Amino acid sequence: FLALPEAVPAERSLLEALVARGLHENVTFAFVDPALQSVLFPQAQTLALANAIATDLSVMRVSLWPGLVRVALENQRRQQDRIRLFSQGARFAVQDGKVSEVDSLAGIVAGKRLPEQWGSGESRESADFFDAKADLQTLLTATGAAGEFSFEAATLSCLHPGRAARVRRSGVQAGWIGELHPRLVRELGFTHTPVLFEIDVVALRVTVPQ
Repeated sequence: FLALPEAVPAERSLLEALVARGLHENVTFAFVDPALQSVLFPQAQTLALANAIATDLSVMRVSLWPGLVRVALENQRRQQDRIRLFSQGARFAVQDGKVSEVDSLAGIVAGKRLPEQWGSGESRESADFFDAKADLQTLLTATGAAGEFSFEAATLSCLHPGRAARVRRSGVQAGWIGELHPRLVRELGFTHTPVLFEIDVVALRVTVPQ
């Protein structure tokens, strides 16, 4: 369907919805580490930069996840035991030599479910798939058409094969959500299993009453 200009939510309102859920915005480069990206998306075609500023920032990102994973690992190294981050920006899909730019919104959740609270056992529990799904659901609800979205069990190489889902709006693919694959949790050195989500901003168009 075609959305009227006023039907597209302001980017700031989307970001503020995640901030209200306790996520912190992180601005990441549009170019990422080719090694990390290939670990997450081994089959993806990528676009290399002719004049990269560094060898670990030398390809255009096919997803916002490589940047978020890198920042999450940096936070973990700083002894942060509760990681709730999101980022918004373009990802670059390469197919048959053609590059398309897609505005995306993505997040990563790992570590403790709640901030440390004295006497609360719940604050020591780790966040899981359903915590990240609740964050994503906040965005879907903001469209005024939450019922048009569905979560379909599916597989993506970088996600846990039994804890991942494709997000659709009215049957059209809009994004992904899932736990990082156990093998990658070990290889990358995560202490807690991260849950990631990513959705195309165009899929978050607000439904306008007729």
